Amino acid sequence: MVQCGSIRTLVCKTEDNYNIYDDELDSLESLKKPRKKLIFSTIALILALGSLLITVYLLTRDTSPKATYDSFRINDDKLRDLIEVSPAAQKLPKTGKLFCWVQTSTIYHDTRSLAINETWIHRCDHGQLFTSEKFNDTRIPYSTVFAGIPDNYYNLFFKSRYAFHHIYTNISSEFDWYLKADDDTYVIVENLKAFLSTLNPEEPHYLGYVLKPYLKNGYNAGGAGYILSRAALKIFAEKLYPNATLCPDDIYEDVGIARCLANAGIYPEDTRNSHGQNRFNTFSPTETFHQTKANVDWVKFLEKKGYAAFANDLVSFHHLSPDEIRLFDILLYRVDRKQV
Repeated sequence: MVQCGSIRTLVCKTEDNYNIYDDELDSLESLKKPRKKLIFSTIALILALGSLLITVYLLTRDTSPKATYDSFRINDDKLRDLIEVSPAAQKLPKTGKLFCWVQTSTIYHDTRSLAINETWIHRCDHGQLFTSEKFNDTRIPYSTVFAGIPDNYYNLFFKSRYAFHHIYTNISSEFDWYLKADDDTYVIVENLKAFLSTLNPEEPHYLGYVLKPYLKNGYNAGGAGYILSRAALKIFAEKLYPNATLCPDDIYEDVGIARCLANAGIYPEDTRNSHGQNRFNTFSPTETFHQTKANVDWVKFLEKKGYAAFANDLVSFHHLSPDEIRLFDILLYRVDRKQV
């Protein structure tokens, strides 16, 4: 017999016939099949492990909200050097009944901040905007109190904590009351002053719209505006602000401030009028009228609905557009109702 080659269909001629020898090729094919299976199995295993690792990462990664400000209080000392006070703010009085500060940011300088400046803030004895960068108009009363704190929702606690300390230390500790409000809030200052006149600023008061989650005694919603009495501000600035145990960091501004005050025995009070209506409102007028947001799990005092929800001595509303803020002011102060 003739020894044939090893490639497929190699024809080997003998004296009697033609024979095709595939033995070596078959042997090679039998080796290739396990190799292919091994490769496919390896790829499948890698993909499975990759999917498992991605799943584990997604399930175990820290997705909790985070602040971007280095919150150690020693860094707060550096903030003072970054503050610029506008000429309009420099002329404001250092004593009086009511100090108002509005928390705003650069992106709202030409919208919300302008509406606040055009309307209610000048009815406070001392009213100014706290922001991170200068306004283009120096006639606006402002201070760049937040110049060293990045604009981030989860930095609002650090802004407010520092703002109250800055007010007490560098502006004035001689006002009776100190109001903090957001830049989408409208405040009827005369009604606020009338309400505050029934209370003693030498006592530690903490006033606003009370929400009940997170803390045993609840907290005052930042959007409705909340007020500290002179006595409460003194306690906050001198005892709570420098003490990280009594006043720990928080990613929620209003909850964090309330926690600090609670650790000094200062809690939210019932600020409703004699008809059970809220003077302070953390929701918009539409939300208040239809009661679409006042969930029983959130509000400490259940609200009325429709026209009955609106107190005739109401102090504030929240979630207002700049033009809604202007409209409030037009209806309250620029329409002669006697001639209607």
